[in-house]
Amino acid sequence: MRLAGPLGMLLVVGGCAPATWQTAPHDRLFQRVPAPIPHSAPAPTEAFDGWYALDNAVVRPLAVNVNPGHYVERLIGGPPPLDINHFGQVLDSPWFTNRIGRGTLTPEALIAGPTARGGPAPGPFVVIGGKVEGATPGLIIVDSAGAEFIVKFDPPAFPDLASGAEIVSTKILWAAGYNVPENYVLTFDLRRLQLDPAAMTSGKFGSKIPLSPKRLDDLLALVNPYPDGSIRALFSRRISGRLLGPFSYRGQRADDPNDRVPHERRRSLRGLWAFSAWLNNTDTRRANTMDVFRERPGQPGLGHIVHYVLDFGDALGAAGTKPKFPGQGYESRLAWSLIAVNFLSAGLAYRYWLPLQRSPFRSVGLYEAQVFDPARWRPNLPNPAFDEAGPLDTYWAASIIAQFRPEHLQAIVDAARYTEPGAKEWVLRVLLARQYKLLTHAFARVLPLDTPTTKGLTLEMTDLAVQANLLLVPKEVRYRWRAMTLDGTVLDEGESATPRADLTGAVGAFRGADPARPFLTVEWTREDDETSLPPLRVHLRVVAEGLIPVAIDRPTT
Repeated sequence: MRLAGPLGMLLVVGGCAPATWQTAPHDRLFQRVPAPIPHSAPAPTEAFDGWYALDNAVVRPLAVNVNPGHYVERLIGGPPPLDINHFGQVLDSPWFTNRIGRGTLTPEALIAGPTARGGPAPGPFVVIGGKVEGATPGLIIVDSAGAEFIVKFDPPAFPDLASGAEIVSTKILWAAGYNVPENYVLTFDLRRLQLDPAAMTSGKFGSKIPLSPKRLDDLLALVNPYPDGSIRALFSRRISGRLLGPFSYRGQRADDPNDRVPHERRRSLRGLWAFSAWLNNTDTRRANTMDVFRERPGQPGLGHIVHYVLDFGDALGAAGTKPKFPGQGYESRLAWSLIAVNFLSAGLAYRYWLPLQRSPFRSVGLYEAQVFDPARWRPNLPNPAFDEAGPLDTYWAASIIAQFRPEHLQAIVDAARYTEPGAKEWVLRVLLARQYKLLTHAFARVLPLDTPTTKGLTLEMTDLAVQANLLLVPKEVRYRWRAMTLDGTVLDEGESATPRADLTGAVGAFRGADPARPFLTVEWTREDDETSLPPLRVHLRVVAEGLIPVAIDRPTT
């Protein structure tokens, strides 16, 4: 992840045209993009994994490294994200919906949220399709209520491995704000399966062939049921709407009139790297995304596209059909810098991740936090949006990750229903430890004061580092603030043990100033033994009733 580039460079004030936040509506911290323009359904697209791998692992890295503009960009900073408001928050849209970031999501609501329509209904499961080849076959079934599900089985030798990773990842990403499928873990009797005479499966070269009773029996012979004939499986409910195929992490969709922001300039996609690192979701290819056309009620044929991330069988310690091997998540499959180092060292270069050890649980695999280093985490293949991530994109993701309290994570791990004794305790410990490392990494370059709130003439901030217990001695932290006009004139200043500023004096001195620019700027610094971070600026509009926060400037080290 590119760490160069002050994406939150200070807005120029005084002697210039007004900054955009001075003229924007001043209403709320979280905002939505305008309602999507209704349009007809585009044609579905397909992703060719071979070209994706070649382009992102070979063509693009080589082209970037021989481009002089790349090195200039690293020095002056890349293009800023375009899907954010003046507080640096991602706007609610068909790509992302702020949930736990609003600070009001309970563990109970988190668990229920991504499963709103409910799991499979009682009764038989009619098999209408399936995949015979592979170590972990799958089925497409319709339950007694007519709902369609994709059924995925765990690797036979590693029970709970992939299904547990899917449940944990789905719930965390939904709570963060992403669109994800409705996933359920269910242990059911295989005798509930009934084969539809018209069921089809895929042949060796993608051709459709009938799913005969013998082929179904061969498929089920690979799933390793319990002695009583039951089996644990992941039921992924079919996403409502017309499936259009995956979206790209770079560029735009030409047939979507609402897709106006290049995907690599979306903070929601740039910051996804931090969630992927937390969950160790190494397979972030475009093939694991989905665009869905959803019609609007009362407007037949017209609707808009909603964008999903899905398929998390490569998260935590899972790698689809097997546990992860050492190195996954620690380096890419084709890392040119490592190739050069290995060549020059005749293969003797020491990889930093070699001391890592697997968990003692088959249902967890290789998911650990001791060797994990957020700055070094890598997906299997380079991701164009991840490569554009700067420190403020990482900070945004971390500000959401910081909202996951231990009780949230405990409820999530419980929902995964690990059956191996000790497995869920291991996953919870690693989630908490990786969360701590990610937050420490993200807050090392940005003063983590967030969520400005006002009450009368008092401004309060939340110190995310203190909230997440990253500062070992929070009682020794001191905050300094200065209230200034836009031209830099200091009206008042103070110091406190909490990020709280009484601006009564500043507002009194400010009255009668330029009515065309009724704004105050409060500059915050934090003094402690561990950090030396640049000051953060909060811009406030002065109104008759008090103060309204309108923007934040976040410089980075």
